[in-house]
Amino acid sequence: MADFTLNRRHLLAGAVAATAVPARAAAAAPDDAMGLAARIRSGDASARETVLAALERAEAAQAKLNFAVLIDRPRAISALPTDDRKPVIPTFIKDLNDYKGWPTRNGSRAFEKAPPATANERFVDAFAQMNTLPLGKTATPEFGLMCVTEPLSHGATRNPWNPDFSPGGSSGGSAAAVAAGVVPIAHANYGGGSIRIPAALTGLFGFKPSRGRMAGQKTADDPGEIAVDHVLTRSVRDAALTMAALQAPGADGLGAAVPRLAGPVGERLRIGVITVTADGSQPDQEVLAGIARTRTLLTGMGHNVSDASWPFNAADFGRDFLSFWAFSAAQSVGFVSKAMGADGVAQLEPLTRHLAAQGAALSPADFQALIGRLLAYRAAYDASFRDHDVLLTPVLSRHAVPIGYLSHSRPPADVVADMMRLVAYTPVQNMAGAAAMSVPIMQATNGLPLGMHFAGRRGDDARLLDLAFQLEAAAPWAQRLPPIWFGNRS
Repeated sequence: MADFTLNRRHLLAGAVAATAVPARAAAAAPDDAMGLAARIRSGDASARETVLAALERAEAAQAKLNFAVLIDRPRAISALPTDDRKPVIPTFIKDLNDYKGWPTRNGSRAFEKAPPATANERFVDAFAQMNTLPLGKTATPEFGLMCVTEPLSHGATRNPWNPDFSPGGSSGGSAAAVAAGVVPIAHANYGGGSIRIPAALTGLFGFKPSRGRMAGQKTADDPGEIAVDHVLTRSVRDAALTMAALQAPGADGLGAAVPRLAGPVGERLRIGVITVTADGSQPDQEVLAGIARTRTLLTGMGHNVSDASWPFNAADFGRDFLSFWAFSAAQSVGFVSKAMGADGVAQLEPLTRHLAAQGAALSPADFQALIGRLLAYRAAYDASFRDHDVLLTPVLSRHAVPIGYLSHSRPPADVVADMMRLVAYTPVQNMAGAAAMSVPIMQATNGLPLGMHFAGRRGDDARLLDLAFQLEAAAPWAQRLPPIWFGNRS
């Protein structure tokens, strides 16, 4: 425990033990967390002015982007350190996790009168002690079940690159806050792509750690534990150092802890490419063009790039993952029913109730058979890495998602079908417990960001982070800012 605490304390205080010094490092993002901490230590900024400025940005951004469900100015000011030279990084907590003193509303009208949480969840607690200062909580779809953030409880969260489009979900509020320069880092989580999807749509780096890697997760490799907590950032180094600091010790099957990478090691990789979706279709032309440009970039960097294919029937996997997702929805609705009765359930969104009905129809025998099939998919996924080291796919089948594309007014079955076609690539790694990331190296012709999705096996976190640092140096994105931007520009 002492070592874990030391890592947390040193992460944003700037005591970074780099395992490699890059020959050509990309410029850090404007006021990324590490850079902001350095400015406070040097006296170029103070802790107080840093937090007050972030609060001003948050309040201004809320009016344009609707990214937060709570901004707690009095609490943030009261939590300021007495030493104005102590690094303190403003951040936000996603509203699916408990943070002591604030209600957890789960993106749901059923929880609008929820009482304040009495304790922090473990990951949130560790993150909040990492020289960060939470300013409030960010918006999420109901129970994190959708890939856009447009809950009936709070309305649509908007993308700072174009407010007519979604920042994705379920960590859409956190993504909008970081992408717009409100804060340099924000909490993100969940179980089917909810870190990588909003990162891809908002031009951020989104890293999904391996199952069991992070504080607060079970260390045993339980296939039912598909969710993971981490952060959304503008720079690779902020995400890499957060993971190094907050990883849990001794997780089964993960091997050595992830080192404190501060730049690329430079491993040359065999990279397999898949673009076909579960129903046999291809993503939109912007996504395909981005994949093609990424292949050229990777080849020029010295990597070996070749075509690959899904190592299982992708359509069967999609149906089975949806069944597992529906089972999760049924558990959430069951909790609401027990705690709040029929009136609480009636407040839930149509999609939630639709999914829950499907999940509740699974018998215990059906569920056990489902888990067996998911384990078989995982085994096939792991075995496919005999032919490549890393997998490259799109993050989504569309390069952008308009607000209302998955409208609550539509029949829920149609929304689910469109969502599953959209989210065709990211659930595989949650099922396998594998490391994966969205890297913002591409742009669509309309200027919207276009993240590229890289994945490994469970335990390949350090390898993927090395590749991310390489990509950040080869195709820097730090100075690429959205039209709705509240941070510094240098």
